[in-house]
Amino acid sequence: MTENVRTTPVRPGAEEPAAGSTRAGAVAAARPEHRADTAALAGRRDPEPTGLAAPVPAAARKDPAPAAGQDPSAPAQWAAEFAGTALLVFAGLGTGMFATEAIDSALGFGLGLLAAVVAFGHVSGGHFNPAVTLAAVVAGRTAPGSAIGYVLAQVLGALSAAGVLWAVLMTLLDTSTTAQVIAGVSNGFGANSASQVGWTTVLLVEFVATALLALVVLGSTAPRANAVLAPIAMAAALAFLLTVTAPFDGGSLNPARSTGAAVVAGSSHLGQLWLFWAAPLLGGLVAGLAHRAAGLRRPRTGTAPDAAHQDSALEDGAVQDSTAQDSTAQGPAADPTRPGAERDPSA
Repeated sequence: MTENVRTTPVRPGAEEPAAGSTRAGAVAAARPEHRADTAALAGRRDPEPTGLAAPVPAAARKDPAPAAGQDPSAPAQWAAEFAGTALLVFAGLGTGMFATEAIDSALGFGLGLLAAVVAFGHVSGGHFNPAVTLAAVVAGRTAPGSAIGYVLAQVLGALSAAGVLWAVLMTLLDTSTTAQVIAGVSNGFGANSASQVGWTTVLLVEFVATALLALVVLGSTAPRANAVLAPIAMAAALAFLLTVTAPFDGGSLNPARSTGAAVVAGSSHLGQLWLFWAAPLLGGLVAGLAHRAAGLRRPRTGTAPDAAHQDSALEDGAVQDSTAQDSTAQGPAADPTRPGAERDPSA
């Protein structure tokens, strides 16, 4: 006769529990050593990242997520911010200088950001913009101590990209023509603006556009957001916001980008550079405060509060399972009426 007994597979190296195990034993079996398997079956996400960009989902990763304490070093993060910002600025300014009917500067910046976030975002968090770094710090998504290194790396990356483009133009054009071409992709107001608008209009436009961009970045990389779509959302937001702001001031939303272009463009643009630091940083500050005030910093599934809840659920499930086994699946020694069963000596 087949026994109606629920069995649980025993892991290699583990002792098989005795029949009629106690409630404490069942709860202990469902605790930390089984938590990883339970989390995988439940589809739990990885822990909250220390940087800004959302982690790559486990299904889309080639390698397992790094263990705690194995995050990239600070020099690696700075190098990633340098390379990502250089790629972003090179793509945006380059398409602005050598624009065709198919690609303009706004789309070039958007595609450059998409490539930079995918390539380097998993190392540094994918800021590539001092305003975004400030927003991430204010929102509690990036440590304040990392901000200075990030901003320096971003500015150096933008300067390097602008310098390379200047060197390329110098091989094709004379000095004055090169300065005019670079000035055409630099940011400015008044005489340096295509629409001749004043600094107050540019300040307002840059502030609003940068705040919206920072909100998109923070929202698309939030714990509950779709991590796969985050780079696309950020790139699309940058592209259409630059399309709106370009007629006013050439489109910045990024102090590092403005600095790189202004340095090679000349003194007339350097004198107006203050606005393209003040307005984007103010927009990033407001976006970070709004993100924090809206309560969008809840822990992702699988972090401490949820883990505690799952532990409680595991305990309840283990106790119920143990009770069911005790009541419906007694061992042979506990059933004296079955043929061939030995009588319990303690009975």
